[in-house]
Amino acid sequence: MIIWGSTGRESTCASGDFFCPTCRRDTEYGHQRVQRYFTLYFIPLFPMNTVGEYVKCYSCGGQYSTEILDIPREQIRALIEPWICGRCGNNNAAEYGECLGCRSPRRLAARPQQSRIAPPSDDDDIIEAESV
Repeated sequence: MIIWGSTGRESTCASGDFFCPTCRRDTEYGHQRVQRYFTLYFIPLFPMNTVGEYVKCYSCGGQYSTEILDIPREQIRALIEPWICGRCGNNNAAEYGECLGCRSPRRLAARPQQSRIAPPSDDDDIIEAESV
């Protein structure tokens, strides 16, 4: 009788420092990868596929999507700190997307955007002259 099957195994594929939203400070993390292994007599032999990946904080044990490594510290802080409504001045907890007082949506500070208007070129003058 042959006993075969599969099992999941975690492995750390990278590590470093990141800003943890739960700890609210820079701390060490492990980039974990979960893979499904083929087993024969309960011995894992080879990986069959990758089930998923996540980031694990070594301080608090929190698990986050890998996209958290790409988000700047300031943006994470803005999302986890309480906020004040610009319309009515009500203090709101971070988890609410709209003001509890006036129901206006939360507006995060926007980055200054570059102007999308291009300076006029010589071709623009020609087009205007032809259309008149």
